[in-house]
Amino acid sequence: MADSKNIKSTKSETRRPETGELGDKIRQAKRERPGVAAANAIRHSEMRGMGRSFRMASEFVAAIIVAAALGMGLDAIFSTQPIFMIVLLLLGFGAGVMNVTRAAAEMNAAAPKPDPDKLVPDDDDDDDY
Repeated sequence: MADSKNIKSTKSETRRPETGELGDKIRQAKRERPGVAAANAIRHSEMRGMGRSFRMASEFVAAIIVAAALGMGLDAIFSTQPIFMIVLLLLGFGAGVMNVTRAAAEMNAAAPKPDPDKLVPDDDDDDDY
């Protein structure tokens, strides 16, 4: 049995050359991949102030509208005054607030962290006593 520590293999020795149509397809896919990755990075970085505010506002309003519609439907089914609508409207408001805080937490987690050295300006005047 040969000692595996004495056998030295490099990546070039273990890599097979790609041939034929499959090799061409692989090379073409590798060329296209960086373009797709760059496009996705641009798309994710474009979500700035207005996009974020529209997302948060739409999540908040959607939760309230769905809850109010559900409450109105239950009031119509059970022939009650707007008891269900009021209760579900309050629950929808709470759900909307939770959605906005969750979305804000996701956006903050995805944001790049600031450089601690740039948070506080250099103050050279402190050394002049």
